[in-house]
Amino acid sequence: MPGCELRYTCLMVTKIVARAREVIVLAPKRTLIVVAVLVGVVILYVLGSEKQQQNGGTNNANAPATTACRVAVTADVLNVRAAPDAKSQIVGKFRLNAEADAEKTVQNGFRKLSEGRWVSNDYVKPLQGRDC
Repeated sequence: MPGCELRYTCLMVTKIVARAREVIVLAPKRTLIVVAVLVGVVILYVLGSEKQQQNGGTNNANAPATTACRVAVTADVLNVRAAPDAKSQIVGKFRLNAEADAEKTVQNGFRKLSEGRWVSNDYVKPLQGRDC
């Protein structure tokens, strides 16, 4: 299959499709339906595996898939605020050791997590190997 990066899985799909072509000539309707369903399941599996690889899926839980900024909470409870201000509206909370993606932006002692989500930079620490 063109563009397929998972050689073994692509080989399996190719074999199944080739076998399905042989079966089409000889098989009754029920067998054709079963083969079509199996081919569909394999194709969905391949697409899911490729998507996981594109999203940084890895078998090694200790190795970060990316070096983008990610932080861990060091306080028992950490308020997430709408703006980088201690008096700003609370829009969420994190518990101790929770992890979150973050940006490099630190303003007024607050680290930006995303648009409208800020936490006190005193109570988060960058994960090892992450670029914060």
